[in-house]
Amino acid sequence: MGRANKTAAKKASVTEVEVTALRREIVSVNRRLVRAEARLQDLAKLAAAQKRRQDAVVRALALGERSKKGDRGVIQDLQESIVRLEDYLLKTAERIENILSALKQHREFLVSVNKRVLDLGTKDRIRLELDVMKNTLSILSLNGVEFDGSLVKEIDKLRASVREATDLESLERSKAELDKKFDLDAIWARKKEIPGYR
Repeated sequence: MGRANKTAAKKASVTEVEVTALRREIVSVNRRLVRAEARLQDLAKLAAAQKRRQDAVVRALALGERSKKGDRGVIQDLQESIVRLEDYLLKTAERIENILSALKQHREFLVSVNKRVLDLGTKDRIRLELDVMKNTLSILSLNGVEFDGSLVKEIDKLRASVREATDLESLERSKAELDKKFDLDAIWARKKEIPGYR
C-alpha cells in the first residue's frame, strides 16, 4: 500500500504541475486573445475609415460603386469643360484682336481726316480729336482693355477748357501732354498684357 500511495502521490503532483502549467498557458492564451481582439477592433476601425474615404472619393468623382477603368467621371467632364473653355478663349482672343485692329485703323483714319480738316480751326480740331480719344477709350473699356481712368477726366477737362481758351499755344501744349498719356500705340504694343492675348 505504501507503494500505491507513493505512486498516487506522484501522479497527483504530476497532475498538479500539469494543471498549473495549463492554467499559465490559459492565462497566456487569454492575454493573446485580448491583444488579438484589440488588434481586430483597430483593423475594423481602419477598414471602416478606409471605406469612408473611398466612398468620399467615389462620390467626389461621381463614379458608381462598381466603376471600371475608363468610366466617365467628374475629372473627365472637367477636362472636356477645360478644352471647351480654351477653344472659347482662343476665339474670344481672335475677336478682341480683330476689334483692336479695327480700333487702330479707325483711329488712324480719323487722325488722317483731322489732318485734312485743318481749315476748321485749331479749337475745332482739338475738340474733334478729344472726342475721338474719348470714344476710343469707351470702345476699349467695353472690350476689357484696362487703362488709366484719369485719362477720361483729363479729356473732359481739356474739352471744357477749349471753348474758353484764348491762348492757343497753351491749349496745343495741354493737348500734346494728353497725347503723350493717350498713346494707343503703346497700348497696342502691350497687347500681350491685355486679357485674351497670347
